[in-house]
Order: sequence, then C-alpha cells, then structure tokens
Amino acid sequence: MPRVLVPVTELTPPKATLTTALAGANDDLTYTALTGGPAGNSIRVTYVVAGNNTLLTVVVAGYDITVNVATSGAGAATSTASLVLAALQANADVQRLVTVALATGNTGAGIVAALAFTALAGGNLSVVQPALTDGDTTNGHYITGNDGLTVIEVVSTDASTRTISVEYSPYYTPLADIAAEVVSVAASATRIIGPFSAGAFDQNASRDVYFTPSVSTTLDFRAYRLVRAT
Repeated sequence: MPRVLVPVTELTPPKATLTTALAGANDDLTYTALTGGPAGNSIRVTYVVAGNNTLLTVVVAGYDITVNVATSGAGAATSTASLVLAALQANADVQRLVTVALATGNTGAGIVAALAFTALAGGNLSVVQPALTDGDTTNGHYITGNDGLTVIEVVSTDASTRTISVEYSPYYTPLADIAAEVVSVAASATRIIGPFSAGAFDQNASRDVYFTPSVSTTLDFRAYRLVRAT
C-alpha cells in the first residue's frame, strides 16, 4: 500500500465575508475583509435606492460602506451588480477594508435592490483543528507541497517514548549516508516537528516529505502550514 497522506491545514485566521442575497438574479456580490480575524465583523454594507436620477456613488464612513444606487427619472434602481462592483473597486477607502467580487454563479447583469446595513461575519482568530490521521508504521506517511513552512504535530497516547523517522531527500548529498532524522516523542506528549528544508527533505517534484512512526496505534498526526497574517 502507498504511504498515508496527512492533509496540511493552513494556519490562516478566517476572514469575515458577506455574500448578498438580493431578490433578483445575477445581482449579488461577495465582500471579504482584507484582514483576517474578528475586526472584519465590524464592516457593514448598505445599498440605498433613493431619489430620481441619482448617480451611482460609494461612501465609506469608518467601517460602513454605503452604495448609493443610480436611479431613473422615476426613482427606479438602474445600477447593475457589475457597475456597483466597478464603483466599489475604484474606491480607495473600500479597498482598505474589503475585496469585492461577483458572487459565485452571478454574471453581474442584474439590477441591484436596496439593502439594509448588513455586517460581514465569520472573522475570528481561531483555526478549526483538523482530524488526526492515525499512525501507520507499516506504510508510513507523507505531507505534500512542502514549502519550508509546514510542520507536523505528533500526538502520543503511548505509555513509553516513541520515535518518528523523517526521511532525508535522496538528493541531499551532505547527509547521503544518513537515511532519516529520528525524532523522539515522550510518553503521552504532543510534539511539533519541522519546518522542513526543501533541499534536505523533499523526496520528489511534488515536494513530498516522508515520515514513519515507530508504532501505529498510539502516534497520530496533523500537519499545518504557517501563513503570514494579513
């Protein structure tokens, strides 16, 4: 059997988002806070449809983004989602708060409607912890896409000290006579291993890193990629 993959989770704080759900078709946009974390939950968006022959404008006050939708002589909204998107993307104050794009499946051709102030949501400083991958000493494990920023979390439930063998790259000549780096994990301990130098540990063009536990049932794994916060 092949080695068992340990999926890599990026340690990126979730960004607050808002996807409008207006009544028409092809008229929705998705707003994403520029910065990860809970601050983005303070950003609010409103679409105002008022007056006759109103011009499309965008105004930012603090964390509030107001889109004054263009209207006809009869006061009906005339701004399409694509036009609203362009106006938002041209506003420097908006760009300091959010990125904006057409919502998935929307062409932007639909006329937008009024929208009461609605806050972005979902921004926080936590990352959902992935499930553990059970240790497999027979087949071993790997992480893929190593970029020198990936670490492996080892969770031991063993009553004794155990080891993890991380294989050196077959092309790493400084340690050509050493097959692997052996790391000890104390009884019932959790240990972080890595990051891993690409030149020293990548096994192939996919940048796989190979590692094998000394026991199968009491050593489990997660993997994380460190990402610079924005």
